[in-house]
Amino acid sequence: MRSLSTIQREKMYLIHLLATVLHAAQPQKPPENLDWATLYKLSTKHCVANMVTYSLSKLSHDSKPPHEILVQFQNDCKKGMAKEATQHITVEQVLKTFEENHIACMPLKGYLIKYLYPQPDMRMMSDVDILFRHEQTEQVKKLLLGLGFTVEHEGGNHDVYYKKPFMNIEMHRRLIAENSPYSDYLKQVWGRARLKTDGQYIYELSQEDFFIFIMMHLTKHYAKAGTGIRSIMDIWVYNNRYRSEMDWNYIQAELEKVQLWEFTQNICGLGEVWFGEIQSNELYDEMSEYIFSSGVYGTKKHSLVSAMNTSASKKRSIRAAKQLYRLKLFFPGLTAMKTTYPFLSVLPFLLPLCWVLRGVKSLLFKRAHTFQMIHQVHSVSEEDRARQRNLHKNTGLLK
Repeated sequence: MRSLSTIQREKMYLIHLLATVLHAAQPQKPPENLDWATLYKLSTKHCVANMVTYSLSKLSHDSKPPHEILVQFQNDCKKGMAKEATQHITVEQVLKTFEENHIACMPLKGYLIKYLYPQPDMRMMSDVDILFRHEQTEQVKKLLLGLGFTVEHEGGNHDVYYKKPFMNIEMHRRLIAENSPYSDYLKQVWGRARLKTDGQYIYELSQEDFFIFIMMHLTKHYAKAGTGIRSIMDIWVYNNRYRSEMDWNYIQAELEKVQLWEFTQNICGLGEVWFGEIQSNELYDEMSEYIFSSGVYGTKKHSLVSAMNTSASKKRSIRAAKQLYRLKLFFPGLTAMKTTYPFLSVLPFLLPLCWVLRGVKSLLFKRAHTFQMIHQVHSVSEEDRARQRNLHKNTGLLK
């Protein structure tokens, strides 16, 4: 990895440790005055501590972290192995059950990408995502309950099922929310899907279409609240495996349809800076800072700034944008409220009552969170908006 001029040594060394795992290389000695506690905190924030442990094991004894921090890394690695083994066995059982019961489905994202890493446990997953056909909702529910899962959430974009000790499955009706700019494109996913060679009901996407999907998924997080190191690493790992086999003319043409080709090139370029041999520049340094500050799934601050940079707010003053956001925060639209109160689908006139119920619940049971949100909205500045807007424009997200 070449020098990234504007980020601290802990961030640079974390990327270096991850790169050496991907390349099966010997890591360099840590830089002087490296703060191992900070590096561990960064690793956990981005859910890569288990992967970093593999690189730390190659360091000489006098280069390793202090014992108490090394033990934390090692414990994360052991948990990652246990979690991956459980997820693998359970998902294989679920897919076998779906196949036997004629449930058309398609495993997504991390569950497929993890097998492209040197070891699948290196790519941690909080949940497993599976696409299915909406009309088979009740069959899916019955089958998963029969396998020992409980229903954690129903309705909206996906249903969530849980099985102890740490097995979460998100059953997706759609690949992305209906209000996403990529919703119309991804509605055609079943038309692009193909059956896997070893099944009659388990589907997959071509290498090109899967790459397009994971880029759109990354973009959703990056644009809204930020995304983490792992997302960039996923893209690099996928390209490292399939770059020479994919039809890049097709990928470019499809991504240009949704105005994502320039952004895709910059994401791929950043991956090469981190894990390849490309020299960094000012744009990649800015992207790096944004990603490092985001964590795996982004931050609320980034999300707030993004919301205040939407088409409805970008021409308003910061004060007006905050007022508009507060209105949406306290009085969500009917579509959003249906997720929490499904009966609104048939009784939409009860929306004002549900706003009151939601407000009371927030004050009684989420008081600290509610006031924290109010404070965060108040803290957003015009400088925050301009900085994020300029970054997204320079990376190709805003046209």
